[in-house]
Amino acid sequence: MSVTESKAKTSVKTSKKNVKPAEAAALKEALEAAQIELVPLSALIKSPLNVRTIPYPVESVRELAESIETIGLIQNLVVHTLPEGMSGVAAGGRRLAALQLLLTENRIDAGYQVIVKRVSDELAVVASMVENNQRVAMHPAEQIAGFRKLSEQGKSPAQIGDQLGYGSRHVQRMLKLAHLAPEILELLANNTLDVEQCQALSLESDQARQVQVYEQVKAAYSTVSAHLIKRVITETEISVTHPRFVFIGRETYEAAGGVVREDLFSQEENDGTADRVLVDRLVMEKLETAALAIELNEDWSWSIGRENPLQNYGEDRENYLLLPVPEPQYTPDEQQRLDELYATQAATETYEDEAAIQVLIDEIESQAAHRQWTDEQKASCGVVACLHNGELCILRGIQKKVKTPGEADAATQATSRDLHVIDRKEPDAAEGISLPLLKKCLPNAHWLFRLPWYNSHRKQWP
Repeated sequence: MSVTESKAKTSVKTSKKNVKPAEAAALKEALEAAQIELVPLSALIKSPLNVRTIPYPVESVRELAESIETIGLIQNLVVHTLPEGMSGVAAGGRRLAALQLLLTENRIDAGYQVIVKRVSDELAVVASMVENNQRVAMHPAEQIAGFRKLSEQGKSPAQIGDQLGYGSRHVQRMLKLAHLAPEILELLANNTLDVEQCQALSLESDQARQVQVYEQVKAAYSTVSAHLIKRVITETEISVTHPRFVFIGRETYEAAGGVVREDLFSQEENDGTADRVLVDRLVMEKLETAALAIELNEDWSWSIGRENPLQNYGEDRENYLLLPVPEPQYTPDEQQRLDELYATQAATETYEDEAAIQVLIDEIESQAAHRQWTDEQKASCGVVACLHNGELCILRGIQKKVKTPGEADAATQATSRDLHVIDRKEPDAAEGISLPLLKKCLPNAHWLFRLPWYNSHRKQWP
């Protein structure tokens, strides 16, 4: 049994495995134990548990009918008991269709005795899926219906997968498609939509909205691609892999009432999208909290959280003056520890080890530098917490410019040459790295030494 694109473009990987021996043995044992029965054709109908919903090819049904009329029914049907004395055919739907064709053409009568074996409702679904796998390849819509029936019987995705030889993730994905709007599933069954398009529509849980999105994309574009469907559904959302979402964390997002729109069909585990407005609010709350904590702990006069680091142009240049970061003054213990870390770092062989040591160096240097801010500076300056490349960036020693209307232009010209902007993460991974070590680690990074960033730090390197 395989899932294929309805429009025969490319196959959809199904994680198909062989049916487990234990499951195959259980089904085989049940069928072998079942007694052969003769049931009149008039008492047989297609079972509601039969997973095949796509009509059989007319020619194949007629060919089978001719064979049955000539030599009789060779293989029994598998049925289960229905109300009012009826029996539902779970496996053998094409044979039933052939018999009913013979009946409509008066080539047999309604009392024609059909050989059957009777099984439980639970085994009826399994038998139907296994037989359809062995016969004509199941249509995706049929597989979805079959998995849904097994799920309604209380089986977990893992149990369904074990019975039928599929990975549990594949079963989860098909059960996700089972919640599509009936109109969408009908389009899939009619080959108007393919599996990939349905996967994109399944990102929307509201069935009315699914239909609306399909009609919207269909009306606006010549091709209803899965990409366009997904874009319409998630246009106001942000990926859970986006640095802003990673910054706040999924736990915080969900605690605030946020819901992640899971994408079971992504190649990445736990992929999905989140409410962009809520993420933006939580980012600002986290930045403001971080800024306030530093203000209170270090006795700065004010603090703010903002999206981006302060820049040396535009409104930032007109409104703020960033004081130079004081040179760190190390205690004897700190200096000894730094010397040890530098020596260890110089002997490392991997960038990962070097980066881990650099974190320790940065912590010592940042603490030493922060101690050098004077009480007078803290009384007149504040702290900004912002995001830089998805990480928390703390800027200390920020002075608000106070100007009278008449002095605004002159003050801007007088101070613009002296504005010192330090845009760095907390702590700055660049500080504390000697120039020889930087050249050793980045032998091909000669272009780096031509950047303003290099010139602003060069004075700190021996």
